[in-house]
Amino acid sequence: MVGGGLAAVSGSSTPWFPKQWDPRVAPIAAEVARLRGLRFVHPVDVRFLPPAEFEKEIGSDPSSLSRAARAEVERTAADFRALGLINDKVDLAKALNTTTQSGTLAFYSYIRKDIVVRGTTLDPEHRVTLAHELTHVLQDQHFDLTKLYNRARDSTTGDMSAFLALVEGDAVRVEDLYKKTLSPADQKAYDREYAAEGARVKKEGAGVPPILEYLFGAPYELGPATPRVLAAAGGHAAVDAALTGPVPSTAVFVQPADLAPPPAVPAPPLPAGTKAVGDPETFGPFETYLTLAAAIDPSRALDAADVVTTGRARTYSSRGRDCYEVTLVPRRAASRAFLAATVRAWVATKPDAAMAGGGSNVMFRACDPGKRAVGLSDARLRTMDELLSVRVGLTLGIAEGGGIKAPEARCIARVFVHDAPARKLVLAIGDGTPTPAQDAELRNKARNAALLCVGDTDAQLH
Repeated sequence: MVGGGLAAVSGSSTPWFPKQWDPRVAPIAAEVARLRGLRFVHPVDVRFLPPAEFEKEIGSDPSSLSRAARAEVERTAADFRALGLINDKVDLAKALNTTTQSGTLAFYSYIRKDIVVRGTTLDPEHRVTLAHELTHVLQDQHFDLTKLYNRARDSTTGDMSAFLALVEGDAVRVEDLYKKTLSPADQKAYDREYAAEGARVKKEGAGVPPILEYLFGAPYELGPATPRVLAAAGGHAAVDAALTGPVPSTAVFVQPADLAPPPAVPAPPLPAGTKAVGDPETFGPFETYLTLAAAIDPSRALDAADVVTTGRARTYSSRGRDCYEVTLVPRRAASRAFLAATVRAWVATKPDAAMAGGGSNVMFRACDPGKRAVGLSDARLRTMDELLSVRVGLTLGIAEGGGIKAPEARCIARVFVHDAPARKLVLAIGDGTPTPAQDAELRNKARNAALLCVGDTDAQLH
């Protein structure tokens, strides 16, 4: 969670631009421009604030939320409880504020057109974080982040979090490239500072539900795979095209570089005698995975997410409590039976959930259980994250290895990870070096997966 970000912080809509960069920032800006393959149109102001002032600027007192904002947060909390992601003890407004304040080291405001940094020193960690923020400046000056953000927000097919995965993923990609330019001594210092900052965030974020931290971090942790896969095949131009192209679905979190424009899906029909609460929203492959894996076998949940093209959801009020209804669209007709059976298995674990017809699609609904709500445990989320991270990492490694296009890379990684022994082998090796026997087994399993995907990138999809 520690790092930089993008923020729509209020302020003047006619920003002032300095004639030259802050001398401390100028070398970083020059290197970022080279690494990203874009030139800065002009410098921007970079403000270094003490931690207390920084947190005041980026956060907001939950008690000061407007009635509409508070209602939206309460609706989201009810939806999360209905899906089994948080319990009834969570104050979501407070948790969101804590996560934003403590988990951000710097941000670029695409409204004010300036960078704000937590702290007044420029150590290696802050330099790397500035590389991230300066990438956002380049994105904004060349592609207009305000326009792109508004387009993603208003999309009824694409997903805002998927758009953020592209924006933040690109910035993390450049950040990582910049990190490699540091001297060995500075890289060691960065590792120490990063660890210390992570400990601070963990301490300050105690009590924040793990799923909220995971969702906050997903564009930074899972998002970079898509820009990196795109850049491996098409360079910066491919990343630029993705940023300015159709808003993708959350497939980008589970299938890196899957940018197929999602089809339009009507909002689920309201049950008789109920009232809509808030606006309909997208519910794609990533949401499908997180929801299902919270209660059933994560491997099966990921298989189900793989056959979801897109989805639509809405909240409604029924007999004094909020309920959440979801429509999922299978990638192909043959996948519907498996998707429906998997969702039915999830519904069976929820006394307040039920299937809801759906025709060629799959529909289900779940109501807020209130005090009976059971949240997602740390252990369960770790298992879910390990499975998805291994597959995303394999996809990236295969694509960057050269000569293999994104659809084939996704297929090979999916088939490989679907094999339980192969998955356990990768987890056992972790960040270490495989033994000769492990290396031979990995190569054999990867070769078998590749053979299955030749000419059929949908191999082993349900």
